[in-house]
Amino acid sequence: MYDNILYPTDGSKGAAVVLDHARDLAETYDATLHVLFVVDAEHTETGMFIRRKEDGDWKTGMVPREHETAGKGHMSKHQEESPEGVEHKGEELTNEISSWLTNEGIETVTAIRHGEPDQVIIEYAEQNDVDLIVMGTHGRRGLRRRLIGSVTEKVVRLSERPVMTVRLSETDDE
Repeated sequence: MYDNILYPTDGSKGAAVVLDHARDLAETYDATLHVLFVVDAEHTETGMFIRRKEDGDWKTGMVPREHETAGKGHMSKHQEESPEGVEHKGEELTNEISSWLTNEGIETVTAIRHGEPDQVIIEYAEQNDVDLIVMGTHGRRGLRRRLIGSVTEKVVRLSERPVMTVRLSETDDE
């Protein structure tokens, strides 16, 4: 039923919860699990970061910029916040996940892409004959959902491929 499953990740704790589901599906269907990290060009220009915390978990988010660069699209001076730094950390993350999955007997493919996450995920799925995309969702409602937006929601609405969503609790994505 599923030969190729796509697991897009940003390294968050919530994405780790989703990985358990994606891994189980890949194991059940003897499918290849594609691990995709998207370097979001819009966010790297405004200070996105991905780094490993002291407890070993990956942390993603936004970094406040210095006053003199605010609103000018300048990068922070930290290497891990540049697009190249984010890409390097994404490579570390996807390779770590791939190693773990390979040790679990699951075939993997890793990929790093640049662009708007929802569009990149959909394009990757189409180009790689993906049968299922597995992503997390917070289940936000009303104004909060409209203001925040959701990569998962856009993928669900726009993808021609099936999308499995995993409901995350507030603590899953801290």
